[in-house]
Amino acid sequence: MNSHLQKITSSERNRLGRGAFTLVELMVSVSILVILMLVVSSFVNLVQRTWVRTNSNISQFREARLAFDAMTRTISQSTLNTYWQSAQSISRQQGNNMGTILKGTSYRRQSELQFSCGPTVGGATALFSTGTAANYPGHGVFFQAPLGVTGLISPAAGGSAVIADTQNMVNLLCGRGFFVAWGDDASFRPQFLNTRNVPKRTRFRLMEFSPTAEKNPIYSDDYRLTYSEDGRTVENSRLWFRNATDSSGGTSAAIQQNTTSQNEDASNREFTRPIAENILALVISPRLAKVGRNETQTYKIAPDYSFDSSSLGAVGAGDDDFGPQGTQHLLPPLLQVTMVALDSRGGERISFDAQLQSQVVQMVTSRFSSAARYAADLQALESDLIQKRLAYRVFTSSISLRQSRWSK
Repeated sequence: MNSHLQKITSSERNRLGRGAFTLVELMVSVSILVILMLVVSSFVNLVQRTWVRTNSNISQFREARLAFDAMTRTISQSTLNTYWQSAQSISRQQGNNMGTILKGTSYRRQSELQFSCGPTVGGATALFSTGTAANYPGHGVFFQAPLGVTGLISPAAGGSAVIADTQNMVNLLCGRGFFVAWGDDASFRPQFLNTRNVPKRTRFRLMEFSPTAEKNPIYSDDYRLTYSEDGRTVENSRLWFRNATDSSGGTSAAIQQNTTSQNEDASNREFTRPIAENILALVISPRLAKVGRNETQTYKIAPDYSFDSSSLGAVGAGDDDFGPQGTQHLLPPLLQVTMVALDSRGGERISFDAQLQSQVVQMVTSRFSSAARYAADLQALESDLIQKRLAYRVFTSSISLRQSRWSK
């Protein structure tokens, strides 16, 4: 009997031994489990990083899209309020009744306003008379528009400011402008960031020049456009946006110095403010409309992208599309506006890498000098940004200027 129990016990012991895991099998299983967990963890981490980066890009480009839409909508309202002025000859009467006779010999377009666009710095036609491409890459545009934006009128007798009633002032003319500038946020960031020693954010930014109607500098005596008797030459051109905030004669530096600050209030509003970060460049090309014409070179009114409504323009009087005044006191029928925006990660890389910042500026300034090469220059810029592993987005729109009225 004891022998039988011993046999049963031995049999069960063998069966139980065959159903257990060996140490080698256990170690192999744990190793496989660890590998699977590492793979899953890496995949989750990759998905998380991709989501964060994508979400950041969407947020950044959403800001750029909103700024681009606001800019193009404002530009489309540009106006010159052009009128016809007669050119007169003076002759004196002979005899007892001395006097003068005025004879109208011709009519020419005239305007006290100005529309100006082109490269921001560099060359005789640049918008700013000082500054470097490193600080102001790409193009800019400055104009007048019936925006009806007002601030505070003069303080009342009691000393308190009185808010202007803007209900019936929707068509008041305001000066406006857009350009790209490189700089930090020291002047306009919240004060508590300075007290906590938060580093400054140096970025490329889309800047808006936006004085209110009461402070429209083009009507100032110091900046008012004045023309010769024949109307062919103009003085004080572009001064109204170059140094409108500095009567001592500052230039584009005055615009940078008078950027919106943390200390301004409704009665002391600065003229220039940022509206979007990480905007690398603006490219602005005035063009003719193709409607009703077989025109191939629609950019001929601004072959070098520069357009100034106060001058005779680049076209000659012999061109069938233009009279003796060329494009003087005319708005371009179309304005092709292109904006290149970087994502927030790319903007941060550039802010910490002076060499990369210089290379990116060179990508822009070495191109966009001839409107005939616009497509090729834009493609080359995109290729360079891809090579530098900078995420970007290009926004382009052809704006029809509502107040553009062409005639000879």
